[in-house]
Amino acid sequence: MAVLDDLLRLVSVDALAADGVPSASIAILEDGKISTTMITNGGDDDEDTVYQACSISKAITALAVARLVDDGRLSYDTCVADRLPRSIVECIIEPATAHLMQHVTVRMLVSHTSGLSQHGFPGYVGDLPTSEDILAGRAPSNTPGVRFNSFPGAQFSYSGGGFTVLQLFLEQVMEMEFSDIMQEVVLKPLGMRRSRYGALLPEERNYAKAHHTAYTPAGVEYHRFVELAAGGLWTTPTDLLKAVAAIQQSLHTDTGFLRRKTAKQILTQVPQTDEHYAMAFGWGADNSVFAHRGDNEPGFNCYAFGSHGGVVNADTDTGGLGVPCGSGLAILTNSVLGFEAVRKIVSVVFYLKGWPRFRSLACGYGDDDYVPYAAPEGTAVDGGWREWIGDWGSVWQLVNDGGPKLVFHDLPPMALRPAAAPIGFVGGLREHFFVVHGLETAVRLTWCDEQRVVALIQCEGARTLKRT
Repeated sequence: MAVLDDLLRLVSVDALAADGVPSASIAILEDGKISTTMITNGGDDDEDTVYQACSISKAITALAVARLVDDGRLSYDTCVADRLPRSIVECIIEPATAHLMQHVTVRMLVSHTSGLSQHGFPGYVGDLPTSEDILAGRAPSNTPGVRFNSFPGAQFSYSGGGFTVLQLFLEQVMEMEFSDIMQEVVLKPLGMRRSRYGALLPEERNYAKAHHTAYTPAGVEYHRFVELAAGGLWTTPTDLLKAVAAIQQSLHTDTGFLRRKTAKQILTQVPQTDEHYAMAFGWGADNSVFAHRGDNEPGFNCYAFGSHGGVVNADTDTGGLGVPCGSGLAILTNSVLGFEAVRKIVSVVFYLKGWPRFRSLACGYGDDDYVPYAAPEGTAVDGGWREWIGDWGSVWQLVNDGGPKLVFHDLPPMALRPAAAPIGFVGGLREHFFVVHGLETAVRLTWCDEQRVVALIQCEGARTLKRT
């Protein structure tokens, strides 16, 4: 795919390493076809190298739940306490909250509205605790016990603890180990041949090792997880996009992996005050895409999304409409610093594909909370930027000095290069987006109430500058 060739020219091994990332495995879905590439400073990684999918594990777990609902094996309204052993329930409840467990349903667990605690899990290097140890917060568990923080169904609150309860519930319903359930219900039917929940097979050699920086491995290659539904999937970007494609196809036919009604249901947002997630049933979803991100200690970061063509969440507005239906992207990295690079790579793909600017993407991805990569040298600069020449705020200037340059106080002007990011429009008025050459700083020449403003984006956030 030409886009991947262009991407490799924009995101070099050196650029990725400068961001602290040794490798990024990337797959793009378009018109039902998946294309892959690998950016790595090592010699052994390839498109079949498996990475930890981190919290994207939840999204694939939610896909299995949806399939089991369609197969009549369970209902979203099933009370989970009815199928859990008493020993499990007693790990969670306290005298004041014992009655609440009878009101927790599958729907609540998969949509993070159960009221249960524990956002995430760091994993283990040594002895593994039991599931009961984790729920109760007993040694050797390294997290507090899972408890009720709120009323079941009262609010959205991201809960890895809830997904751990869901894992145990599914094992009781199916009378199988969770890893076997996932293999039977999702991974094998969708041809996700490089995917596995739980420990790597003894013969597996082609797996990414966690890093602190591009050249500094973490103290251990990876952490192990008991909380498989929440964070225990090993996979590739190609396999993730097979799951994405299955959902996309199900949205338009009743002969897909899911029934059409179920596919729409799992992508319909639940009420929430935190727009950071835009959470539906295990997936984040807005009016254009469905997605999930993830990070696992000691060094994995990832993101995956697919477009849905605007068939759900029409009342939300993220500015991302226009991504062709059936498109998707998955990026896996093996660095604790990986998500900054992931965001930049997503931006590059939008730029190369000509997809529209987004104000945000589901699951915590805004367009002004990162500094993109620069476009290739020699990229033509639209002359409209000159309308922003002048003073901004009290200490900033945009000047024309053989091209656009940014001045701070009385320091020498620094060159601006076009950003490798999608072009945006505000009320039909064109924006211009630049990266300060040599710095982790960007400027978006944009509009507010039909007046020109400058959005200054630095590593600690963005702020708006008005003309002075």
